[in-house]
Amino acid sequence: MKRRTFCTSALALASAGTLSIRQALADGSSSTEIPIVRGDGKSGSLTASDVADLKASLRGRLIRPGDPGYDQARKLWNGAFDRHPALIARCAGTADVAKAVTFARAHQLRVAVRGGGHSLSGQSVCDGGLVIDLSPMRSVHVDPIALLARVEPGVLLGEFDREAQSFGLVTPAGTVSDTGAAGLTLGGGYGRLTRRFGLACDNLVGADVITADGRFVRASESENPDLLWGLRGGGGNFGVVTSFEYRLHPVAPMMFGGRLMFSPADTPEVLRFFAGFVADAPDELYIDGALAVVPKVGRVMICDICYSGPLQKAEKVLEPLRRHRKPLQDALAPATYVALQSSGDAGSRPGRGYYERSGFLRGIEPGLIDASLAIMDEPNAIGDLVYWQHGGAVARVKPDATAIWHRDAARSLLVDSDWDDPHDQKARDAAIEWAHAAWRKLERFTDGFYVNTMAGDDPHRRVRATYGGNYPRLVKLKDKYDPTNLFRLNANVPPSKAS
Repeated sequence: MKRRTFCTSALALASAGTLSIRQALADGSSSTEIPIVRGDGKSGSLTASDVADLKASLRGRLIRPGDPGYDQARKLWNGAFDRHPALIARCAGTADVAKAVTFARAHQLRVAVRGGGHSLSGQSVCDGGLVIDLSPMRSVHVDPIALLARVEPGVLLGEFDREAQSFGLVTPAGTVSDTGAAGLTLGGGYGRLTRRFGLACDNLVGADVITADGRFVRASESENPDLLWGLRGGGGNFGVVTSFEYRLHPVAPMMFGGRLMFSPADTPEVLRFFAGFVADAPDELYIDGALAVVPKVGRVMICDICYSGPLQKAEKVLEPLRRHRKPLQDALAPATYVALQSSGDAGSRPGRGYYERSGFLRGIEPGLIDASLAIMDEPNAIGDLVYWQHGGAVARVKPDATAIWHRDAARSLLVDSDWDDPHDQKARDAAIEWAHAAWRKLERFTDGFYVNTMAGDDPHRRVRATYGGNYPRLVKLKDKYDPTNLFRLNANVPPSKAS
């Protein structure tokens, strides 16, 4: 299944001010006045001595344009973005994070926070500002006795999964192994086992946070529980998390999964059957369905499956779907969780361009099925429509228990488009135009959206609506922990003074 990704529709555009700053960064890296972009988007400057002081204070490395490794450090998984920060602070630990945050606040710098570097939205790197790069912080400590894991913010899901699975344990998170654990968790964290064990954020029991004023704060059920509530789905609005503490769950060493692909002729009937079949699925069964165009085959339906219950029950649970129409391809088999988590990596290669729109579904109704099939039957269908499964344990949590409001959503609908060469303007325009056209026909079936799939051109009203009745509480937290909106490159909840 293609990666659930997103980026802005203005990918190729930049303001004249941003371009001039970018040119200055390239041409004048040794100047005593270093051009920057402030948090409000206005231009400013730093002195060389300011930058030297920051560099000397860090245990990690401070990288500037022209320094070795700069171009690699600013690269994103989503190649649709090509941004040039003034400074990149590669933090070696919590103290470096606190110093970088304090520096950014003192100089009113635009701040981007980079965790695992997956950066679906492009917001983990910025033009002309400071990137607080947490990718060197990659420790994973599993306590198999207490069933807890402490994970630093640069860790990727594959690294976390492998460490936990060596003890027969898991925290449910994501569907692609090179996703960063930090951003995924802060946005909620849907994945293959969330129907059974809840969202990644539901399993977050503690966190160490550097707030906008540079303070170290511990968030847990007993210490600053209001902050823990906000971190559970409220995104990166309230500070930089330098350590995540997760609850772990025992699981069997082998699961059952893989993919089914159905022929173009059978796809309409399979999609209709799929809509009812998944509605009654046990918590142990997770199925993503997707409509895609396969070269030399045509429009097909693909089911990406993970069954984490007893292996001897797997065949019986999936028999109705396999029997309803004979799959064109059937790759279902026993597999480790780690293998299933990395099964989609090849379709999510770093450096390509990605764009996505998404929204929650209460179900897959007949009108949505008809509209989806019509879109994919058009001759210019160049993307995918994905029906991403929720429900189960996720839906049994009250909407106000965490920042995630739409607990009753049965699925997410994702409109995926991508292009191989991020510099191919024609391919980029065609992919984004197709996604916009498809979304205009499908948005009416949705209500709210998963904030980790927010596109840069989504209006703020969508962010406000998706947090529903939790939004006022999130604003109060923002007022308390980040009243100047230092951390604004996210699914932003502005403080009340800026609302």
